Amino acid sequence: FYTRLPQDQEPATLMSKARTFAAETALAFRRVKLFQEMEQLSQVDGLTGVHRRGAFDEKLREETIRARTFKTTYSLLMLDIDHFKSLNDRYGHPFGAQVLRRIGEILQASVYETDFVARYGGEEFVVLMPRAQPEGALRKAESIRCAIASEAFALAFETIPVTASFGIAHFPRDAATPEELVAKADGALYLAKSQGRNRVVCC
Repeated sequence: FYTRLPQDQEPATLMSKARTFAAETALAFRRVKLFQEMEQLSQVDGLTGVHRRGAFDEKLREETIRARTFKTTYSLLMLDIDHFKSLNDRYGHPFGAQVLRRIGEILQASVYETDFVARYGGEEFVVLMPRAQPEGALRKAESIRCAIASEAFALAFETIPVTASFGIAHFPRDAATPEELVAKADGALYLAKSQGRNRVVCC
């Protein structure tokens, strides 16, 4: 701050007021910074490093509005770690956390910057792919599936195989609303599970 002292003002009094104003302004800036940090933390899952469910729901609504406005498309990929409860029960929750963390890393490394990765709940993840075409989304899902299946999840001297099942749905081809699209992707995921897991099914 720059303060010019008028000739008819007492310098010490004005300087005291200026210091008080500067301190209050600095406190306001610190509060804004803290709020931004807390908001960022609330949007990111602490374990996996990807977005939380609430952030995904908001992004899905925004992308639907954008797609309707500009007549574009987007794809939704939903994946679930196969037999995750059995992994937790047999090898312990720390190993389960290791699997979740690593799959979050694989997902973030496998998608474009414009794609949106989130932990949907438990061992389920979602990837929102703006302007994606069905063929491209299918290739991307298959690439991620292979990356997870070929990953070496180590525990002590043992390497434990981990796979995931995938369901894909496309807007507006498969659904007219975000809720319908999630249901269609979830249905495709359920079909992938029922067909033997470790596979990709497109709605």
